[in-house]
Amino acid sequence: MGPKLQQGDRFPLLTFRLLGGGAIKLPEELPARYLALLFYRGHW
Repeated sequence: MGPKLQQGDRFPLLTFRLLGGGAIKLPEELPARYLALLFYRGHW
């Protein structure tokens, strides 16, 4: 695991594959200045 983000740190570049195909790159493709991310692993 990498280092934790601290207050004032820049958000790291992440690429997420979407369920319907394609991908989204964060924070490059953010539609707004602020974003809340929810990670849901589903039922295993």
